[in-house]
Amino acid sequence: MSDLIALTEGDGLIEISAPSADRYAALKLIDWWDQAKLRNARVMVVGAGALGNEVLKNLALLGVGHILLADFDSVEAANLSRSVLYRAEDSGKRKVDVAAARLREINPDVRVATFHGDVTQALGQGVYRRVDVVIGCLDNRAARLAVNRACWRYGVAWIDGAIEVLMGIARVFVPDQGACYECTMTEADYDLVNVRYRCPLLRPEDLQDGRQPTTPTSASIVAAWQVQEAVKLLHGMAVPAGKGIYVNGHTYSTSLLTYTEREDCFSHNQGRALVTELPLRAADLTVGGFYAAIAPLLAAEGAQKAALLPELEIVSRFYCPTCEVTTPVYRPYDAVMPDGATCPTCGVPRLPSILSRLALSAESPAAAVPLAQLGVPPLAVLQVAATLQGAECIFWFELSADADAQFAAWSR
Repeated sequence: MSDLIALTEGDGLIEISAPSADRYAALKLIDWWDQAKLRNARVMVVGAGALGNEVLKNLALLGVGHILLADFDSVEAANLSRSVLYRAEDSGKRKVDVAAARLREINPDVRVATFHGDVTQALGQGVYRRVDVVIGCLDNRAARLAVNRACWRYGVAWIDGAIEVLMGIARVFVPDQGACYECTMTEADYDLVNVRYRCPLLRPEDLQDGRQPTTPTSASIVAAWQVQEAVKLLHGMAVPAGKGIYVNGHTYSTSLLTYTEREDCFSHNQGRALVTELPLRAADLTVGGFYAAIAPLLAAEGAQKAALLPELEIVSRFYCPTCEVTTPVYRPYDAVMPDGATCPTCGVPRLPSILSRLALSAESPAAAVPLAQLGVPPLAVLQVAATLQGAECIFWFELSADADAQFAAWSR
């Protein structure tokens, strides 16, 4: 039997793949289905817990060709009752590594790049510029807010999912089409996010403020909704932007939620980033080296008085009032507080100087500081404020040479 059956319909030709030879044969029977679009698609999945497992499994079965999986956690016994991709022998291994290997077993066509780390601080935002859709499988507000702001900044649609026992919700957020995740946040939500960012004494388990008891059944239901909306987005179909589907397993019911766009929403008001790509790597650059690279570009625009706006607050120095000694630091606040605030000589608490911007010039005292020391990750998009025609403007520069390493798995 031929692997391809051709039927003539009018002046056109319909190709129907033989089920024995083509794993996507049944999908191609859908009249609007375009397997090539899925094969070429680039989808980032943030979170590899119960919900993330189901999302990843579905993406692999559908033949989504390029997946970027981001998660900071390792496999533990509690994952085994809710996560289809993990086995008992995987305990202690990084979730991203185990999940990536299992996805390749499910479908060798799928190419999986991974990121192991905190998406709120350690993920270079250049990754958002290289994906078509983001699917959030997160359990805390800080990570959701970070993903939402990045998606809005770079014009990427994302689909948020959340589950609790027999209930769950899937929400679609599309830039310039209605409300976003931040529009749904209350003052209490912001308070919890602020605790996450400003309390380095908290244990990692305490930071998971959104963690809830879950079941594999609710995960599979919500993940199905999320992937279904992603498939529609990748096919250019209409999606319920700014809305969510709420599933209640107790009452066997669903509800459609419509969110209102907030006028004071920062994600909406931050504006779209117009990015200049630099063929440079974060690990190779100092503050001075970065300034030397962008100075001609700023001069060509007529921009002056440049300052780097780091994503993280920076402690520039400590001062000990007892020893009267000033110590340069230039590290992220969370990386040095509170332990670093104690003077190693006299044991007295030192006073930190905290910066939210770093002046850029050839004479900058921070010129020799590596960008990595400031917490700048690979493939970062750096914000630079500069004066242009009497007003402050924001310029965006991506350290694009890091892209090859981050997405190496996609080119294999």
